[in-house]
Amino acid sequence: MKTVMILSLTSILAAMAFAATPATSATPAQPVATVANSPMAFTLDATYVTKYIWRGFDVLDDKAAFQPSANLALENGLNFNVWSSWAGTSKHDGSVSTVDATEFDYTISYKNTFGEDCYLTDYTVGWRYYDYPKVHSELADMQEGFIELAWPNLIGNGFVPRYGFYQMWSSYTTDRSTQRLGGGPNGGGIHDLGFDYNWTFESAPELPMKFSWDIVYNDGTGTSIDNRGVAHLAEHDWSHILWGLSTSFNCPMTGAKVTPGIWYQTSMEDSVNKNDEFWSGLSYTLTF
Repeated sequence: MKTVMILSLTSILAAMAFAATPATSATPAQPVATVANSPMAFTLDATYVTKYIWRGFDVLDDKAAFQPSANLALENGLNFNVWSSWAGTSKHDGSVSTVDATEFDYTISYKNTFGEDCYLTDYTVGWRYYDYPKVHSELADMQEGFIELAWPNLIGNGFVPRYGFYQMWSSYTTDRSTQRLGGGPNGGGIHDLGFDYNWTFESAPELPMKFSWDIVYNDGTGTSIDNRGVAHLAEHDWSHILWGLSTSFNCPMTGAKVTPGIWYQTSMEDSVNKNDEFWSGLSYTLTF
């Protein structure tokens, strides 16, 4: 049944992508680079992270992950994305099994802007399905609706304040205990307040730098696993602060975008994560 659902969703996304024609030209909030003013752009990305940290949770208990994705961006602002995560290994076995940790996320989103001058607002609204193909759907699959806002001209000088809200709920409603543990059919929310600071060094203008800072409020969604393998539902509280630093450059052989980054998490709520975290990642991105 899950295979049929995945194939059906893929077919629907493909049909919508090629059937969509914009009535008026819209400007995406964060457009994917197009090739020769093409009305669409297809992007392939391969990312490796030394830890899979998701909204404060250490998903694989210090294990690395390979996270490839594909994105189709249309000129009218619609985006169709398939993202996956494949567990790697680490020097510690940890308390989380990676046997069933493979994950696929399917996202449909719309990006655009409104406002003018300093009130110019980039926005993204969308829906995402979290699929764990090696686990029964009623036990694990989740969905979310989200909105992301950014104000690139509000402060200026490279500072971009932003806010994101994510409302999650269980994909299936027949298992009441799973509903409670995973956020329930009405789910829980995640509030993400942060900013980016973008700059370049005069000695290396070809290496744009980005510093990011986020503070996150968890409104009771998601679970953490303790050292005994017991799951705990997240408390309603400020869960963590995330610090990030990244740059990017073009691969001289292929023209692909290479993005290395490092992150540090200051954990504030034990029901999400008892430990502060440090990890790094490397992305290789091709756009057609």
